[in-house]
Amino acid sequence: MRMGMYGYVDGVPFWKPGTSTAQLFAAQVRVMEHRIQRSSGILGPESDELHFDPLKLREFFVFLLNDWNRQHSPAVRAMSLGTLQVLASLDQHLNGPLRELGGNPEIRDGMHVALPPSGLEPVAWGPPTARELPPSVRFELAAIVLDLVRGWYQTIDARTDGLGWQGDRLREIVDGYPVPLLLPPQRIPPDLISTDEGYRRVSVMSLWDTVYGVSRLRLQVVHDGLGHRITWLGFGDPPPSVA
Repeated sequence: MRMGMYGYVDGVPFWKPGTSTAQLFAAQVRVMEHRIQRSSGILGPESDELHFDPLKLREFFVFLLNDWNRQHSPAVRAMSLGTLQVLASLDQHLNGPLRELGGNPEIRDGMHVALPPSGLEPVAWGPPTARELPPSVRFELAAIVLDLVRGWYQTIDARTDGLGWQGDRLREIVDGYPVPLLLPPQRIPPDLISTDEGYRRVSVMSLWDTVYGVSRLRLQVVHDGLGHRITWLGFGDPPPSVA
């Protein structure tokens, strides 16, 4: 009979905390969810299982970190520190390094003491074609597509800080597509193709629609020394010149 708790992403186990550890962790997460009024993407424990949504976990952790930095009560900061260290370790394992942690050495320097990487199993969330990508790139791709489909940015330039494709308003393209677009919150598209060219990586993927799944609307992202840049959005495959 299986004993203890398991943490899962997309049905794949990656963390095996003790029962009391998992119960305490989940209880602390619920308190923090209530505090900042935001979902953590962590469900359970139920039937000895905790289920994680990596994208929601990163978003939750960033908001929680901002809240912690604004906190003036030494008691609240001290009581929250351990939970933040565990969340930081889990987030880095699933999503890659978080730049904002550089301003919080008390969290960054203690997170691997609170939850050592050796206690976590590799888990390549997302489609099989993305499993060779570093976690930070998988997260960035998913976050970019999700932000675009939500319409949080009116132009591709705004999403990429001006480093990328010069195009018409993205919202007009999305609104003009006959079926509403949606990215499942825990995945990047299953037809992602990523090519490593040594000094950069070029990734091409489809957006989603809510009825038929993968749509004909395609997105290209380049990863290089400038960061993650959207270089093309359209139907079919991008021409070689836009990479």
